[in-house]
Amino acid sequence: MELILSSLRSTPEYTSFLEALRGGAKSLPALGLSRAARLPTLAALHHDLNQPILLLTDRADHAIALHDELAFWLPGAKRYLFAEPNPLFYEQAAWGVNTRRERLDALSALSAYHLPGAEKPEKAPIIVASVRALMTRTLPRRDFLKACKTLKLNGEYQTESLIRAWSELGYELADTVTGPGQFSRRGGLLDIWPPALPAPVRLDFFGDELDAIRSFDPATQRTLAKLESVLVTPAREFIASTEKVESGNLSTFQLPDNPELSEFHIPILHPFPATLLDYLPPKALILADDFSLMETMAAEIEEQAVRFRQESIHEGTLPPDFPVPYLSWSELSDAIRVKPSLALGFSAADWGTDLEAEKRIGGAEKEADSALSLASVFGHDQRFGGRLKPFVEYLLA
Repeated sequence: MELILSSLRSTPEYTSFLEALRGGAKSLPALGLSRAARLPTLAALHHDLNQPILLLTDRADHAIALHDELAFWLPGAKRYLFAEPNPLFYEQAAWGVNTRRERLDALSALSAYHLPGAEKPEKAPIIVASVRALMTRTLPRRDFLKACKTLKLNGEYQTESLIRAWSELGYELADTVTGPGQFSRRGGLLDIWPPALPAPVRLDFFGDELDAIRSFDPATQRTLAKLESVLVTPAREFIASTEKVESGNLSTFQLPDNPELSEFHIPILHPFPATLLDYLPPKALILADDFSLMETMAAEIEEQAVRFRQESIHEGTLPPDFPVPYLSWSELSDAIRVKPSLALGFSAADWGTDLEAEKRIGGAEKEADSALSLASVFGHDQRFGGRLKPFVEYLLA
């Protein structure tokens, strides 16, 4: 694996392409890489740029497969699957526990690039998402960052205020913390498990002073590590504060068979539409399998959503003025174009390219079949039939 990536990074085609990205190019021409060459190229870019990468694909199963395969090409990198919710758009159902955690993990990782004083990760994260996951509205970045709170050792905090704030952020009160998104209270001890942390945290108060912070094993209750601070992030992709509920006129949309708040109410509680794209830092790179396939899939999803909305309104299970819970492909594509982005495979002819970038990649007289095409690096005229030794010898030649 290291040999393949090293060979790729040493080619003049890759070097020229990397210079174009570092030069600030936005919409680059589609690379036209075969599927087998796409993840190695992503791995090489991640190594050289060390900037967050968002990898987009058309379907959820493709996203899962790409996320799993990245473990081979980038074993030490932070990989996040930004999952798509199981309920259909306009369907009154809460999201699954795993879906919530996977999505919040990705949002929390990207929030480090925006939180004042937060330490950026040493290795930039890679987020994999399907079209539908990207279309789904989420908690606006400003609200997410505002809700995050760092608790520091020896700091003074009112436990009642903390408990009230955690409830508004979606944390559930439990007798014992056994999973992410839960908290418990026993005298001067508060246990909480922020979704982005691998283990819950125990806060030991002496009056209002935070006397000790330690992570612990939820199964054995044994201390894993003593901490100087802990960052508490939202446990849901909406904030159910009294102010939000009242300003959102929730009673207008509240339905008898769905008395509790869920992700269904995101567009009501947070009228400003937001997606994962809003959490990306300026230098983040957006890569796509194929923008054409993504556009087609987005059109099918939206067509299904419109049909389901009409049926639900006709049946009286959805108010006629219920806000749209997703962003259309035209809205997403506009947001993608203003960021560094390109298709690893093929793309629609009208997606748009950075002509200056084309010149940097292949020279002023660049042609489609130029010898400096990055895709040509992966071309070969030999087959090895599963024989590893001849394959390695071929690479070293």
